[in-house]
Formats: sequence, structure tokens, C-alpha cells
Amino acid sequence: MIKFNTLALAIASLAAPAIYAAENNPALEEVNVTVSPLDKPADAVAAPVSILSGDALRKSAAATLGQTLQDQPGVANASFGSGVGLPVIRGQSANRVKILSDNLDVSDASNTSSDHAASIEPLLAERIEILRGPAALRYGSGAVGGVVNITDGRIPSAVPEEIEGAVELRHNTADNQDASVFRLTGGTGQLAWYVDGVYRENNDTNIPGLAIVEHEEHHEHKEHAGDEDEHEEAFNTDGYVGNTNARAHSYSGGVSWITDNGFIGFSLNRLENNYGIPLGTHEHHHDDGDHADEDHDEHEEHAEAGEIDAVRIDMAQTRYDLKGEHRFEDDYWDKLSLRVGYNDYEHVELDAGNPGTRFTNQAWESRIEITHDAGNSWRGAYGLQLTDKDFAAVGDEAFIQPSRTRSAGFFTMKEREWGDWHLDLGARLERVDINPDTADDRDYNLIGASATLQYFLAEHQHISFGATRSERAPVAEELFADGAHLAESRYLLGNSELDKESGVNLELGYHHHNEAASGWHAARIEASVFYNQIGDYIYAQNTGGEEEALPVYAYANRDATFYGAEASVTFPLQSGYYVTLFGDMVRASFDDAIAGESTDVPRMPPLRMGLALGAEYDQWGWEWRTVKAADQDRAGTHEEPTDGYTRMDLSAEYNLNIGSNDMVLFASARNLLDEEIRNSTSLLRDYAPAPGRSIEAGVRFIF
Repeated sequence: MIKFNTLALAIASLAAPAIYAAENNPALEEVNVTVSPLDKPADAVAAPVSILSGDALRKSAAATLGQTLQDQPGVANASFGSGVGLPVIRGQSANRVKILSDNLDVSDASNTSSDHAASIEPLLAERIEILRGPAALRYGSGAVGGVVNITDGRIPSAVPEEIEGAVELRHNTADNQDASVFRLTGGTGQLAWYVDGVYRENNDTNIPGLAIVEHEEHHEHKEHAGDEDEHEEAFNTDGYVGNTNARAHSYSGGVSWITDNGFIGFSLNRLENNYGIPLGTHEHHHDDGDHADEDHDEHEEHAEAGEIDAVRIDMAQTRYDLKGEHRFEDDYWDKLSLRVGYNDYEHVELDAGNPGTRFTNQAWESRIEITHDAGNSWRGAYGLQLTDKDFAAVGDEAFIQPSRTRSAGFFTMKEREWGDWHLDLGARLERVDINPDTADDRDYNLIGASATLQYFLAEHQHISFGATRSERAPVAEELFADGAHLAESRYLLGNSELDKESGVNLELGYHHHNEAASGWHAARIEASVFYNQIGDYIYAQNTGGEEEALPVYAYANRDATFYGAEASVTFPLQSGYYVTLFGDMVRASFDDAIAGESTDVPRMPPLRMGLALGAEYDQWGWEWRTVKAADQDRAGTHEEPTDGYTRMDLSAEYNLNIGSNDMVLFASARNLLDEEIRNSTSLLRDYAPAPGRSIEAGVRFIF
């Protein structure tokens, strides 16, 4: 395995050429990021931000959010078959990474369990922003690890001059997925409207070899288990992952009233998603005795007939959003923004087609922000965020009791420039109340603060140093879980005495973007090194024990340290060619040593290094990309290591002008080496590897 100091040396060597970039280059077109309330361009944001939009987003877009973002610096995919893929940012996921729909929480159930998909359709996204590192000052304690913000244009902020739209059709051989997408926007007078829709359907995922991998210890256990060997072999499949077919559709509509000083708009979205849980993860476990014998005999009869109980998730969501903005004609106050969202979410776990446990989440969130700009003095923002979530799980596998969580947070952010220096300051106060049905209420007071200092070496080149202190309250499942969750093959035990987390994150970054320059001065370079000390880190500890024939995972507090680095540099070559070198790593360990337990934090992403070579011409472009992931042998207590892999991809697109409209033909060949790829961040890594060699192709009409 390549050591951390090797990557650090590589980062230094990649960053060095940009120190000599010219200082008098033409300004680039500014692209403001919405994760900053101060409308700052991406090149000026001190925190490490990645933006996917346009052709780059269309090229990366996939059925799940994790798969869409897995090639971004510092981002991995916590996959759970083809139906679920959640982003892991610098080793943080679930309740530490906030997934947003236009700056409001998606408010689904994806953070309660790894088999629950995020209620987001990446194929409908207009733009995706990834903020790596703590963003808790603006978005609350659920964003201590990072933010993924998806914008889709459902609520227009301006009236288009004419009707605009796009239609896209694509097919993927990895699972014979067919997907179709459309979007349309228009308006008249002061009224603007928007509609979109997506439909996708796929079969089981194709893979090289067997779906279920057996580790040596597990195999030895099965040899002494008699018929259990035959029982588990019935779930294994060769060349594909069983029960991973899926079908989803989503549609949205929005309307806005536009004025000279702002707008007010409303949107409605409906999403339905039915996907399978890979075979072998949801086995039925029974008590000893006559009933167990009868059930085992019944299972053998089903197996002989070629029938295996399949578990599916049937998800439905209706979301309502209100968005408004007013721009002041004032020398001090700049803009007032309002966002209100209500989400009615539910999914049912279907066992052999029969309804089982039902999860529901009815959530309100509102956010109001006001910004000011006093010219050469301080710029800033004040904001208030209120949330109210009513979560329930009812059924045989309801491993968590119903609860209501309410929070209120007030934050302020300030910034000022002195010559080549730029200072960002921020603070947040938050109150979180958790009210379960049958346990004592829990209340938490949270405080956060941050400071970042930037020094601009040139107009498009800066170095930055930031320090953030953030706190996170435990969520309901960490406090009150108690029961078997068969989809994950785990028995979960909450801990009502958990303390809140408190973290201090230090970050050193270097940034150089100047595509308007020529030669080596047009190099695009980003590099970051971070250190994150988390007191009372909350994690699900594999205890090594069993309950109802399932391994017991108990939530606990334990101090932990995360550190790592990310680097990416793109050098333009002659005749439209370019080459990109990139890499990222994160190392996480517990601060204390406990006899019989590992100090490694489980399910961390591996070190990755890669190379991309491509070209951009007037009408077409292509890119060949190779990623090398190292073995992840720091698996944690009672966890198995994960083998490394090499993934090679090739993509191309061709643009045509048809009258006043555009048509784009695109194709991607993925995992060309047909490698067996298992994600170390996934609980399902031993049951469902990533797809094997595949080709995705499609056409997009823009009018």
C-alpha cells in the first residue's frame, strides 16, 4: 500500500508548477456556489468545493447519488446493490453528510439504514455541489462531514425568453437499464413555469464471478454448520447479483412569479422507486425447535422449486417546496431569501411480495437568510433554520421506535478583504430536541464556530488555512435502536446515554484555476490536507456477539482522529489534449486502545490514485480514465479486509447542430478490465460487488 507521506509528496509536486502562474490573466466567467449564502464564485470559496454541471454531470449521472459522485475528490460510494448508493465524504456518511435538495434537507430515511435509497434522481439534477469538510454552520449538526446539494431548477428565478427544454434517452448494459428524461421551462409576462420527468428500469446487475464472497473464517464456520452451507449457497449467483432489478419514476412541476426585485415560487415533486435487496443479505432466522425444522423444510422445498424469498423496497415520496427572494435597493442590506419545504416520505419492505415493515418520515424545514454588503467593509449573512421531523417504523422489523425530532439553529457568517488577504468567520447556535414514543426525551445544545484565512498569490490562485469547531447531536436510531434489521443482516442496539460529538477540523488548501490563460498557466490544480479530531465519535461497534442469529452492532462513543489529503491537477496539452493526475486518501483511528479491539474505524474508503487522458474539440471529446484503489486492510474490529482494484473507463460524446437545436450522442465503457470491485465503505461488500464491464450509450436533444 502507498503510504500517506508518498501522497503528500505527490500533492506537493503537483502544486509546485502553479506557484509560477502569471498574475495578469483574463478573468474567468464566475460560477457562484449556492452552498455559500454570499454568492461567492467557486474559485473564491475557501472550503474545498466540487461542482458537477453540464456535460460533466451528464457523463457522471447514474441511478444512485453515490455512483454519480464516486469519482469526485474525497468522495466514495457506499453501495447496497444497484438500488442504493450514498456518498461517503472523507470517511463520513449517513448522519454526518447532509444531502440537500436546493439547500433543504431531502428528509428521507437514507440516514437510518444503508439499504434505504436517497430520494434524489441524479438524472434530473441541473447541478451538484459537493462541500468536503464541516458545513455545520449553515446546515446544522447533520453536516459535520460535508454537504451534497442538488439543484434542479424546479422553481424558476427568471422568465425565459422562449420555451426551452431537453430530452434524453440512455441504455446501460451493466443491468440492461433503460432511462428517459425530459425537462421543459417557459413563461410569459411575470410568470415562469417548469416541468420535468424521469423513468428508468433495470434488470439484475451483471458482475464477473460469484456475488457472495466467503472469507476463510466464515467458511470454516459453515463447515461445522451442516445444512446452513446449502441454505446460504442457494442465495449465491454467478455472473449477476440476484434480486437487484429496479423501477423508478419521478415527475415535478413548478411555477414562479417574477418581479424586478426578486421572485416567489412553488414546486411539487413525486417520486416512486421499487428496488430489490441483493439475495443473501435478508435471510430468515428462526428459534430452535419444531417450528425451526418446519421452516427449514419449507425453505428446502422452495429452493428445489427455484423459488427464493426476495425482499424489495417500495418507496414513495411527495415533496412540496416554497422559495422566495427579495433584493433590497439599499446601501447595506443585499438580499432576503426564504425556503420552506415539506416532505411526505414512506417506504415498505416487501418480503416475498408481502408488505412488512413500513418506514415513514413527515418533515418540515424552513430557512430564512438575509445578507448585507457594506462595500469595502464586512460582508455577511444571518440565518435561522427550523426543522420538525416525525419518523416512524412499524412492523416485524421495526428496529427503531417512532420519534419526533425538532431543531432550531441561528447562524451568522462574516467575511472581509485586506489587499491579498481574505478572512471568513462564522458561528452557529443550535438546539435539538428528540422525543421518542417510549423513552425519555433527549435535548442537546450545540455550538459551532469557524475561521478561514486565504492569501491570493494571484487573481486565480490562493492558499488557505481553516479551523472549524462543530458539534453533532446523536440521532434517534443511534439512541433508541433495538432489534433485528435483516436487510443489513445486523442486530442494532442503540444507547440512550450517548454524548454529543465535538470535532475540531484543520485544513490547508491550495487552489489554482485559470482556463483563460495559455500553456502551463492554464493548469487546474486543487490540493487539500485535513486533520479532524472528533471527541465522543458515535459509531456502530461490531461487538462480536449474536442476537437472533445476527451479529450485534451497538452504538457507542469513542474519541477518533481522521486525517487525509486530496489532490487533482489537469495540464492542458497541444491540439486540445489534456492530462489529469488525481488521488485521495483518508485514515481514521480511535484514540484509545481497548484490549481485543482494533483501533481502526470501520468501513473507510481506500487510498486511490488515478490518471486521465482526454481531448476536447469543437464538436466532440473523449476521456480515458484509470483509477487504482489500494487494499483496505484496516477493516476494524470483527470486520474483513477488502481487496483493491483497478477500474478503467472510456467515454466520448459528439455534438450536432440541427437547425437552432442541439443533439448530443454520448457513450461510456466502464470497468473495461472487468474487475471484481467491492466497496470497503459498504455493508454489502461481501454480497454485491460493483457492476462488471459495461457500456452506456444515449442521445440528448436540447431545444
